[in-house]
Amino acid sequence: MPRLPYSLLWKARAVDHLLPPLVKQCRDVHAAQNELRWLRAHADTLSRPNSKAHDGLLRKMVEQRSTGMPLQYILGTEFFGDLEIKCRPGVLIPRQETAASVTYLAQLLQRAKNLPSQLHVMDLCTGTGCIPLLFQHELHAARRDIQVYCLGVDISTKALDLAKSNLRKLQKTEPAIVPNLMKFMRADILKEPDNDVPSVLPSLKAALELNRKPKQWDILISNPPYISPSAYWKTTTRSVRGFEPKLALVPKAELGGTDTEQGDAFYPRLLATAVEIDAKVVLFEVADLDQAVRVAHLARKTNAFDGIEIWRDQPDQDDLEQVPENISKDRSCFPIIGAGNGRSVLLYRGVGASWLGMPAPMQGTLEQQQVSL
Repeated sequence: MPRLPYSLLWKARAVDHLLPPLVKQCRDVHAAQNELRWLRAHADTLSRPNSKAHDGLLRKMVEQRSTGMPLQYILGTEFFGDLEIKCRPGVLIPRQETAASVTYLAQLLQRAKNLPSQLHVMDLCTGTGCIPLLFQHELHAARRDIQVYCLGVDISTKALDLAKSNLRKLQKTEPAIVPNLMKFMRADILKEPDNDVPSVLPSLKAALELNRKPKQWDILISNPPYISPSAYWKTTTRSVRGFEPKLALVPKAELGGTDTEQGDAFYPRLLATAVEIDAKVVLFEVADLDQAVRVAHLARKTNAFDGIEIWRDQPDQDDLEQVPENISKDRSCFPIIGAGNGRSVLLYRGVGASWLGMPAPMQGTLEQQQVSL
């Protein structure tokens, strides 16, 4: 990262003596002013303004931010769609691109005329619980005739504790959040059901049986670790590498395979789970368009889904960007929806097609319906 000119730091200091450390992170005086305003407002809520304790707290938060600590960890929250989600170190910070996909899926389902009276939604690698919380909020707010039962699953006890805390917080302010229809559970998603050992962390199948959860689910959503080891060092920021949990970003090294295969390690197990629980609609987040195409091919090979789409960051917007030439040949098999970077893969089958407003599936298998590349 290039050094900042002293003139910029002097300009920042002339505005406020607390700005220079923030400018070193923001690289811009205006952005640093915004962050300082947010930090000062947060300090105002924690201590009496203009007091010695307030000034000390504000300086501490500025120092934390100057080291690269994400603002969300310092402020303690981040907006995810319309919901303010609690954030803590050790749990991945929610991203707005993820919220856009979840919101768009909920909006598609809002118009469905044949949804069951109770919709069962499973979110794997739930983290803060932001995905099931936003999904229930969006769908139930528009469709009070539908009970949206959500289950969030994660391997991290720290994440599950935070997800439960978010549920407790939001049920007080968001009428569409129904606490008795939202549960969180610990399980090892990658563990094969047949290799389960009862004395250690259970597989997803064993955890569902142990907690007396349904065997069949209508919708499966997951934002799993999907960054390859090399991409972790090349594409993530220093702030992400220094403060956010690598466990939630990069699949474990012991999973093996090439660098690309390691980044894709969760998807075969997630696809198998989707088939096992008979999910009618599936939404997986991915890193980019290349990974989206790879996951779409894996899904097609299961021969279990009637339709596959790739969604960009803003799936509700027009496709403003040209598809890269190296993957344009896949467009005839996998429609690419929206604008921005490749973000999600949507799968559906059976009645899930009508829920999403898609044409009724053709007779025959997906392999017969689509032209092989």
